[in-house]
Amino acid sequence: VLAAGLSIFIMHNSNNKSDDEKKKEETETKKEVITPLMYEVTKEGSNNKIYLFGSIHLTNKSEFDFPKYVMDAYENSDFLAVEVDIAKVQEDPNYVQTELEKMMYKDGTTIKDHISEETYNKLVAFLKGKKIYNELLDVYKPYFFESLLTELMYDEVGIKADEGVDITFINKAKNDNKTILEVESYEFQSNLLYSFSDRLYELSIISILDNYDKQIEALKELYQVWKNGNPDEINTIINEEEIDIEGLTTSDIALVNDYNKKLVIDRNHGMKDKLEEYYTNNQKVLFIVGAAHLVGEEGIANLLINDGYTVTQINK
Repeated sequence: VLAAGLSIFIMHNSNNKSDDEKKKEETETKKEVITPLMYEVTKEGSNNKIYLFGSIHLTNKSEFDFPKYVMDAYENSDFLAVEVDIAKVQEDPNYVQTELEKMMYKDGTTIKDHISEETYNKLVAFLKGKKIYNELLDVYKPYFFESLLTELMYDEVGIKADEGVDITFINKAKNDNKTILEVESYEFQSNLLYSFSDRLYELSIISILDNYDKQIEALKELYQVWKNGNPDEINTIINEEEIDIEGLTTSDIALVNDYNKKLVIDRNHGMKDKLEEYYTNNQKVLFIVGAAHLVGEEGIANLLINDGYTVTQINK
């Protein structure tokens, strides 16, 4: 999962404002007050403090401002840690082409040879309904189409990758000459996503197509739950978002369970270890990773508590 600014001086009297200025002021006054999930991580015998912030990778930033406690955490930290410095990745001019090539079959087969006829027909009919299907797309793997369907849902919800929490703080840190640390790496995440079978992504495609409207509503709810910052609510809705295993074969259930373990649980442990490394090195860090990684029994917050850290939620 993946601006330019223009400043203009308008020499007007404050009572003679342009329509654009009025619209901007109206938008600003209507901005939502949000309380996203953030923890303060400390340990007895140390004066260090790390801020653990649960992000959402796509937002509509025009709807809200980050609250004071989030911005204070940023200002009080010498380092910004993110899953991946996506801004650095996107500076590579070959980035998009390289990713597209990874998603293509190069053995003369097409997606029709790798998923069921029923799924293929359903997928094509859906994309034709959205007026975005072309048979040339058939050389792409199920992961491409799963990503495409997900992007369509994001568009309908009105949230964007270039306004996500991560990229917002990455750009700010670069402007402020603050050191950016990568908790994982782009290569690690890319290799992980491409390691799963076509069948796993076919199951995800089926889930999206069969529940498209419901998934859009669930995405809207997830976005609102992220804004509220309640860890129990985040954990509940994340669990509800998983592929429904009812009616699946034993082998398909095994694929889904392996996917969830590798994509969430295993990474939670790796992220936790990285945070402990920063803490031991006495680095003052704003540590930003997806909110889903913070919550639940196997979430980073609980794993840190099990390792003897004090983890305190900040919401003001």
